[in-house]
Amino acid sequence: MSLTLITGSVKTKRALYSQLSHLLGDYLSIKSFSTEEGIEFELKDDIILYSSNEAKIESEKMAHINAKNVMVGKRTPNHENLDKLLRITRETKVLVVNDDYNSTVELIQSLYQLGINHLDYFPRKLDQIYYPDINIAISPGETHLCPHHIKEVIDIGVRLFDMTTILQIVEYCHLDKKIASLISEKYIRNIIELQRKLIHAEHETKIVNEHIQNVVDAVDDGILAIDKFSTITVFNDRLAALYQISTENAVGMKIDQIISQQVIKEFIINGEEESKFFTINNVDIVIYRFFIKEEGRVVATFKSVNQAFEIEKTAQREFRNQGFYARYDFDDIIGEHQSIVKCKEIAKKLAAAEHPILIQGETGTGKELFAHSIHQRSLRKNGPFLAVNCSAFTESLLESELFGYEEGSFTGAKKGGKKGLFEMADGGTIFLDEIGDISLNVQSHLLRVLQEQEIRRIGGRKIIPINVRVIAATNKNIHQKISDGAFRTDLFYRLNVLSLFIPPLRLRRTDIPLLTKHFITKSGKWVPMKNDVLEDLMLRDWPGNIRELKGLIDYMLTVCDGHIISKNDFPHNIVSDLNQSAQSETNVFKMPSSVLELKEHIIILEAIKQCNDLGKSASREFISNRSKKSGTFLTTQQIRLRLDHLESEGFITKGRGRAGTKITTEGVDYLQHLMSKSIQSSQNRES
Repeated sequence: MSLTLITGSVKTKRALYSQLSHLLGDYLSIKSFSTEEGIEFELKDDIILYSSNEAKIESEKMAHINAKNVMVGKRTPNHENLDKLLRITRETKVLVVNDDYNSTVELIQSLYQLGINHLDYFPRKLDQIYYPDINIAISPGETHLCPHHIKEVIDIGVRLFDMTTILQIVEYCHLDKKIASLISEKYIRNIIELQRKLIHAEHETKIVNEHIQNVVDAVDDGILAIDKFSTITVFNDRLAALYQISTENAVGMKIDQIISQQVIKEFIINGEEESKFFTINNVDIVIYRFFIKEEGRVVATFKSVNQAFEIEKTAQREFRNQGFYARYDFDDIIGEHQSIVKCKEIAKKLAAAEHPILIQGETGTGKELFAHSIHQRSLRKNGPFLAVNCSAFTESLLESELFGYEEGSFTGAKKGGKKGLFEMADGGTIFLDEIGDISLNVQSHLLRVLQEQEIRRIGGRKIIPINVRVIAATNKNIHQKISDGAFRTDLFYRLNVLSLFIPPLRLRRTDIPLLTKHFITKSGKWVPMKNDVLEDLMLRDWPGNIRELKGLIDYMLTVCDGHIISKNDFPHNIVSDLNQSAQSETNVFKMPSSVLELKEHIIILEAIKQCNDLGKSASREFISNRSKKSGTFLTTQQIRLRLDHLESEGFITKGRGRAGTKITTEGVDYLQHLMSKSIQSSQNRES
């Protein structure tokens, strides 16, 4: 007897012909056609077997078919490829793709019948292109039909004929029972192999689940996880002890069957806050909630307030005992002037990064205050913070302080050696103040720390890895020191990955009343100040900046009669300084000759400073593009001429090629001065 197979696609024809040949080839003559290739005009055979109703309809349009028996075979997924589905995580959303909707639904039904029911199947529809939240598609050989946005496509192979179809053919052909039994055994062998894989996968899953449960049970915090149906999937021993139930009784239950407090259930299921305080069975608990969007799951950790407090208190106590903590935050930096507000905004952004920072500014401007604040806002805020004034040590002493030493390294070395500040700051931040004063020898050692994140103690051979963020500060003109050969260029670029310029007090004089009030209030004396005193303070240049202002306020609070601060309370040297400041205030910088030139200088210097703050050098093209956005367009040639002038005044430095342009400390002062004059001019025009 003979059989003719008719399919839709060539790929399906090859797969089904291979299956029939393997099972029935010894007993039947088998021919195969596909409507995709075309079929003979007239077909006649004992059995015509179609792969699907669609193939039957299509072939009947193309040819005259005559057969003793016509069959549309039932098909099932290829068992050899189903292990690919077993590797997909439980409850994952999966798009099922076939050449028509009915076949797609049949495939999903077959997968469920085979026990592959751990996935959330979605049939592909012809009129739907996009499927949100679905990243995996499976297809029985029709992968070209999968939407392009799907990240992972799994081909499970062409669906094969199921056992009922094979047995129908055997019965029609009146094959011997022994032959039928052999054919059945061949087919069932594949099913057994699939079952073996399922059992193995189930065993592996059980081992993994037990391991995960053991891990979460070892954690001191209570851990709870629920799926999108509010069913508990994870419930560890610590949480079981809190609720006085067993872990086995909780997993698989709805959350409201275990947790009776409505406010807690509502927070875990729908809460928008990251954490919240609750009392459970007379125990104070903070619940931290995390939503896994891809899975629709919620994970909640229950942390004892007392335990968390004790851990934090122990760590902070140790840091404080050693003086390794930051004492200031950005709230301690007083000022409302645009320059200091902008400086704080930039510093907060720099705090979120992990790169080294170079803080530049005159003495007394608050560089250490910024360093403390940056650490407090960084990811290292719970780690140690160490500050060292590099100018306060000799070269050899600074080396031993920073890098430590081994026993016997030099006369007077401690027994057992000593840890350096970099080792003690591991996991935190080290602030190197007055970095411009360190010797070239120490600079070379510091460069290695920044490059390799490792140190070697004096007299030691062991390399010690460290994880420390470096914040450096200087009131020196680093560019001038580099030109003089007193500061290494490579170290400067390592430190100056992120840069911060702090404006001097003379360029933010409007903050003087605010700072004065702050210092008086902080002293606890509550002594008022006459207006003419404040006016005189506004006229002074303040070469010592905020530190000098605070010192003066402390002096006047000490010598005043206790009722009010007047001019009589000024030190004698301050009176003459104030007179000079009043006369020379307008001569600090040579002002541009026109409003247009002033605006151009502001645009150019602001563009350079913006690049420098990001650790980059400014090109003429970048400055030109910025000028276009500001409404005052400057060509690269015009910018080159203006840069030559600004360099001659010492406000910028120009490098060759990629070195680009950088603003100097004097340039920052000049920019702040120009902006102040521009604001004053605008206010005068408005009034």
